[in-house]
Amino acid sequence: MSKLRVIAFSILLFGGAFSIFSLIFSFGDWHRLAFVASAGIFVGGVAAPSIEPKAFKHAWAYELGFGCLAGAVLGWVLGARVEIMGIGALVGAMLGYLAPYWVKHVHIP
Repeated sequence: MSKLRVIAFSILLFGGAFSIFSLIFSFGDWHRLAFVASAGIFVGGVAAPSIEPKAFKHAWAYELGFGCLAGAVLGWVLGARVEIMGIGALVGAMLGYLAPYWVKHVHIP
């Protein structure tokens, strides 16, 4: 399976699963939905190299990139300043780089 298909499948699976539970239990709270959906997309993007390791030659780069992007997006969703979004991107990059150690323990809610 190609990298793009694995990433798309993983993001849709995790982002959709996280969002559905947020819609069921907290319908109308759109900030919570955006936060939970972006967290699900982050976990899906970081988990993609773990799902199909043979498709990714440099898995750490994808995990680092998705982590950085997720930290910045979560800072933006929470309405933070640019400096806080940058710190969120750094923390997300660190979590993405360390993903091979913690992603196997994540369960879909």
